[in-house]
Amino acid sequence: MHRPNELLEADVRDQLDADTLLDSTRVMVSASHGRVTLSGSVPTYEQSLQAGEDAWRVRGVNAVENALLVGPAGEALDDLEIATHAASALDDSHMLAPGEVAVSVVDGHATLVGTVRRHSQRRAAERAVGRVPGVRGITDEIELTVEPIPNDVVDRIAGALRRSAVVDDSTIEVSNVGQTIYLDGVTTSWFGKKAAEDAAWGAPGVARVVDRVMIVPGSVSTGIDGGDRVDVTVRQDERR
Repeated sequence: MHRPNELLEADVRDQLDADTLLDSTRVMVSASHGRVTLSGSVPTYEQSLQAGEDAWRVRGVNAVENALLVGPAGEALDDLEIATHAASALDDSHMLAPGEVAVSVVDGHATLVGTVRRHSQRRAAERAVGRVPGVRGITDEIELTVEPIPNDVVDRIAGALRRSAVVDDSTIEVSNVGQTIYLDGVTTSWFGKKAAEDAAWGAPGVARVVDRVMIVPGSVSTGIDGGDRVDVTVRQDERR
């Protein structure tokens, strides 16, 4: 049963206002049958993503439409100035070597190019640039270096999922074709889906993750230990 729209809107509003990393003064919230829409504007691209995550944290939310605009409240910055600040932010990141990732900006939209060893480095580059004032969107064209993938990669990912408290009450199947990992099944929240994807990216040699896990709020699976835990199936090197 869906929570009343007014109550859901109020809870999401409270969640946004409680986030000290978010300027929510220009964010508007509407809800309809569990679907929450965020509109208005925030100062940075990173805050736009943060607002979406905050909305997903609220009980009863089963979908989030993030329609937030990104931009400073004052005078707009030109692309060259934004690109200069974005390049400095990349150089300041402890996870990236200087010059490892390059950035260009057109109409406030940043494009990242380069080659890194880990997906976490790619995420770090996105976060660094997302905090730069004036960046309204990011296109990530960063490539990963090709590394050998272990034969037991799906077992490693399955083990990480079983250890995760976030992926409780989930039924997830892990399989791979070469360096591509496939995730299928159901989980009860957006955070469970994200945690499964992060576990897949955390395995060595993974070059691509195809996440087909569906979010089904309130679903409960029979866990591997007899409790409400994640049920993980592994299939390796199968054609998809």
